[in-house]
Amino acid sequence: AILGLAWSIGAVCESLHTAQYLVQSLQGAISPVWLPALTTLTAAGVSFAIGSSWGTMSILMPLAVPLAHTLTAGLGAEAQQFYLIATLSSVLAGATFGDHCSPISDTTVLSSIFAGADHIDHVRTQLPYALVVGAVAWLVGDVATAFGLPVWAALAIGIALLGAIVRIVGKPTPRFSESA
Repeated sequence: AILGLAWSIGAVCESLHTAQYLVQSLQGAISPVWLPALTTLTAAGVSFAIGSSWGTMSILMPLAVPLAHTLTAGLGAEAQQFYLIATLSSVLAGATFGDHCSPISDTTVLSSIFAGADHIDHVRTQLPYALVVGAVAWLVGDVATAFGLPVWAALAIGIALLGAIVRIVGKPTPRFSESA
């Protein structure tokens, strides 16, 4: 049912020529360097709002491809390929992130049910972790690599940052005891 609705929304976007409108509106207004980072934020917002990563992907993929193609038209083939792949992966990453954080997502609801936890408590406890990891991934993975940081360096910096955050902010958990 969710995929059917998503395909319907995709068909409406196609009928309204949404991709062409976006291309005309954003051409010259944003640099291709910012396209992957902005795409991640857009996908995360849409996915959080509708509670479906698959729905978000089916809505945004037909919009992201022509947008990436047009915004990178004056660049070389290697740069075009880089920004296209980065933009498409940003749709996937943002959609997955937004779905994970969304309280109306089917996976979030099922996780809380099967964990035997109150749904809102489950969302409240998971959201801080997801937001920290999402922010580090966005800053190091999208923004920094768009400005030339090698992917291997971004991965190492991201791991180091998350490790430092856990070390500084994290608190030890009490030891589990069978007798308790």
